Amino acid sequence: MRLTPEQIKVFGMHARRYFGEEARLWLFGSRADDGKKGGDYDFLVETSLLDADEIIERKIALLIKLQGTVQFEDEKIDIVVKRRANPFEMPIYQVAMDDGVRI
Repeated sequence: MRLTPEQIKVFGMHARRYFGEEARLWLFGSRADDGKKGGDYDFLVETSLLDADEIIERKIALLIKLQGTVQFEDEKIDIVVKRRANPFEMPIYQVAMDDGVRI
């Protein structure tokens, strides 16, 4: 996994601030693979929040917060949010959970 301990700490702290302490977090994509170089940061956040508008607002707030940190300044960050109680499953959810790293 190509994420520093400080980046893990910062992402976890802010993701749980916006999505709740029970949020489950994964890093997936090229940054989850030690054999690759470069790439953006792809995160999956699984939350118990239900309201789509609230989730979008919190996702944007989290992106803004991360971009303002030294650890993620000027980095490309993608965040996928999965509602835990929603039966609808997008394929990216399974890819992130199966191939990613839980943080």
